[in-house]
Amino acid sequence: MAIQPVVTKVWIEPGCIVCDACETAAPTVFEVTDDTCLIRPEALNASFTKPLTQAIFDAALECPVDVI
Repeated sequence: MAIQPVVTKVWIEPGCIVCDACETAAPTVFEVTDDTCLIRPEALNASFTKPLTQAIFDAALECPVDVI
C-alpha cells in the first residue's frame, strides 16, 4: 500500500512575484495582495491543510519562482 503524503505546514519564502498562481490553485490557503502573498490564518492549522494537500501541491508546482 502506497503512503500518501499530506501537507501539515505551508509557508512562502522571500521572492514572491504576486503572480496569483497560488491563490488560483488554492484560494482557501493563499491570499495574494498588491505586493505579497499571504497564508490565510486558518491554513496555519494542520487539520485544515491536510484535506487540501493536492491543491497545495498544485500551487507549489505552479509557482514560477518556487517560493512555496
